[in-house]
Parts: sequence; structure tokens; C-alpha cells
Amino acid sequence: MGERRVANREQHADKVDEWYGKDGSELGGTRARRGDLGRPVKRARPSERQQAREWKRMGEQLLNQIAEGARHCAEVEREFGKNPPPELETLIKLHRVMVLQFSSQKDAKRETIGLVTALMRPVMDWARLQEKRKDRELAEQKHRDQVEAQKAAIERELDAAKSEGGLSPETLEKIERELKLM
Repeated sequence: MGERRVANREQHADKVDEWYGKDGSELGGTRARRGDLGRPVKRARPSERQQAREWKRMGEQLLNQIAEGARHCAEVEREFGKNPPPELETLIKLHRVMVLQFSSQKDAKRETIGLVTALMRPVMDWARLQEKRKDRELAEQKHRDQVEAQKAAIERELDAAKSEGGLSPETLEKIERELKLM
């Protein structure tokens, strides 16, 4: 008997959805129509059911949009695998072309140009970060090169002192300590 009630509810739920969706019936009209089907309803029940169905529909719609977005991202990544993404210069040129195209249209909205520019900001931020990373790597390399040069100079000095016998044991010990620090 429970299965029959669920089936009846689903049948009537579709009709209630139809009433709400097609002619914008109010609660009273829906209650009357449902009563005509032999299914009298308490005053608050149709609106609660309608709200629950609407939430469920919106949730399903959101999940579908997320799934579609994921499919689109996978497709973009697949294409980037075949063809590399555009370089920064290409993106800047494309941005310039888009702004010029929108500006030349008679009915162009300033908001559209603003949106195009707003989309370019993360690209420029990323480029700035890339430049900072390159600067940091260059500074690190310069430091490594400088340390290597100092180490090589000290080793040459040490070798010269050992061969000529011109360094005192204290100076030799000091140089060796400095080498170990580097």
C-alpha cells in the first residue's frame, strides 16, 4: 500500500508542478484542483511540496552546470595538450583587438569593455608573478655563482700557500674554516 501512495503522490506532484508552472495558480486554486482529483490537501502542504521540488530542481540544475563546466575544462585541457596555450603577448594583442572591436560598435556598452578588461587582470597578475619568479631565480643563481667564485679564490690561495709554504698554521686554519662555512 505504501508504494501505491508514493506513485499517487508522484502523479499528483507532476500535476501540481504543471499548475504552478503553466498558469501561475495560487494555493487556493491548486488545493481545489487537487481536491477534484480526490486528494484533499491541508492548507500548507502544496506550497511546502512545491518549495521542496523547486529546491530539488535547482540542486539538480546546479549539479548539471558543474558537470558541464567540468566537461568543458577537460576539453580545454585536451586541446591545450594538442596545441599549447597562447603566450602573454598573444593574449595582450587579443585583448587589444577585443577592446577596439567593442569600442567601434555603435551600441557597445561600457560594461562589456570593462568586463573584457577585468578578465585580463588575472593574466597580467600572473605575468607579474612570473617576472618576480624569474628575478628571484636570477638573484639566487648570482648568489650561487658568487659563492662559487669566492670558494674557488680561497682554494687557489690555499693551494698556493701549501706549495710555497708561505702561510702560518693559524692562517691556514682560518682559511679552512671559511671554506667549510661556504
